Amino acid sequence: MIIDFRMKPPIPAWESLFAEGKDALSRLLNLQGLEPVRSETLDEVIREGEALGIAHTVIMGRGNEPGSSNEELAAFLASRTDDRFIGFIGADSPDVAGAVAAIEQYATTGLFRGVSINPAVLQPRFPIGDASWDPIFEACLKHGLPLSVTLSGFLGLVGPQVDFDYARPGGLARAARAYPDLKIIISHGAWPFVSDAIALAIFCPNVYLSPDLYLGFPGSKLYVEAANFQLRDRILFGTCYPNVPYDFALSHFRDQEWKEGVLDRILYRNGAELLGIPL
Repeated sequence: MIIDFRMKPPIPAWESLFAEGKDALSRLLNLQGLEPVRSETLDEVIREGEALGIAHTVIMGRGNEPGSSNEELAAFLASRTDDRFIGFIGADSPDVAGAVAAIEQYATTGLFRGVSINPAVLQPRFPIGDASWDPIFEACLKHGLPLSVTLSGFLGLVGPQVDFDYARPGGLARAARAYPDLKIIISHGAWPFVSDAIALAIFCPNVYLSPDLYLGFPGSKLYVEAANFQLRDRILFGTCYPNVPYDFALSHFRDQEWKEGVLDRILYRNGAELLGIPL
């Protein structure tokens, strides 16, 4: 079985977001020869995942904008009678107070198992893990929810201020040490700052790395070395579907040279332990 730690499905009201995601990488990262995902409906997406052994998928919430809102995601999760889809509250907000308000509003519903934040949304653009974020860390801890922080070099290249180094993950060290009981997931693995992310995870045992589609990008074999060396319990599998097809993401993970048992942990056990899913 497989747990996909990052995807967005065509749930009600998110259909446009799903469709836009199909060519996002060819537009933003200039990936060549990538065939767009063919599935259109939620049922087609589910069947496609099941055929590849994907048992659970994590939907990272985005905020409160219609067409990608926490309200829409909560309604979808409440309509399900199974645990195939696992929701993370989208704490994307222009300010820290708004992010905390979203966590407080939706954590009490019992529908979510984590929090997701895109730090580039916060304005002014606070440094990664800055002390001004502490109310967010504390809200996650209060409700016992892991925090996924989306970090990749691309973040520093969007918006009015270009700062390529913005996504360096080292700033999270302060928070990881200050809040040792908070599980922090670096989604996108902070690529291309791979060594920084690995060093942080080795230094802080509550930090997890989810390189998702970036496993396969230049320099990404360091994630594999880290898993084989010391981080076998804290690397997570994710696809970023529909930005890339399921088989594209899976092939990049399965084609690496893993030590015995490491890939099985990455594809399922690590995520199950983090999310409280039975093994």
